[in-house]
Amino acid sequence: MNRLARHGFTLIELLVVISIIMILIAVLLPALSGSRKQATKTQCLSRIREVYVAHAEYLHNEPSFPPLNNDEDDGAWQYNYLIWDGVDFGNNFGPILRFSGIADDPTAFYCPVQRNAFYSKGTASNPWPPRDGLDTRAGYGRRYHVSGKSLSQLKTIALLTDVIHYPDVVEQAHGNGVNAAYTDGHAKWVADPGMFSNNELTHPFSLMDNAIMEDIWDALDERM
Repeated sequence: MNRLARHGFTLIELLVVISIIMILIAVLLPALSGSRKQATKTQCLSRIREVYVAHAEYLHNEPSFPPLNNDEDDGAWQYNYLIWDGVDFGNNFGPILRFSGIADDPTAFYCPVQRNAFYSKGTASNPWPPRDGLDTRAGYGRRYHVSGKSLSQLKTIALLTDVIHYPDVVEQAHGNGVNAAYTDGHAKWVADPGMFSNNELTHPFSLMDNAIMEDIWDALDERM
């Protein structure tokens, strides 16, 4: 038998191997985490583009966008995510969803990384199927003042975005920006210029806050 033959690892060799594995883990984990975040961001972008297509198909058969909410002149522009208002599907995404034929599974209307239960599908505070007396909200919001208009009447502006009506809901989704879809059909990632997650939008909603919402949508337009 060869005296130089060795069986197993020495303690030092084992420690070296463990150290190498730990270094590899430290190097690879951030990359894997970054890949997962990019994948979910891309999935969200795909969904918001699908919501845009559902709007375009609706407007091919109907003359104009449905009302944003139950209030005159779109009311508080923060209230822009309705699917079901506790009574019917008459506002905002409700008619779009029903026309699109995906009312049985409205997953496309929800950002896959939104952690706020009020804007996630099928939670106790955001039921699906809808229930009388309770709002059912989407995970995306629609622009104000397009109600009653067709796509052809609009210039190229941001139309849809991740919910942006509170700083908290931005931080509880992507954190550092939002996905947005524009009236010409393209969709893109928009990095937070500072105002998406840092503003004075309040709850309950107020008409006084419409000016802040207007600034946010203008910022999305500028980054198209």
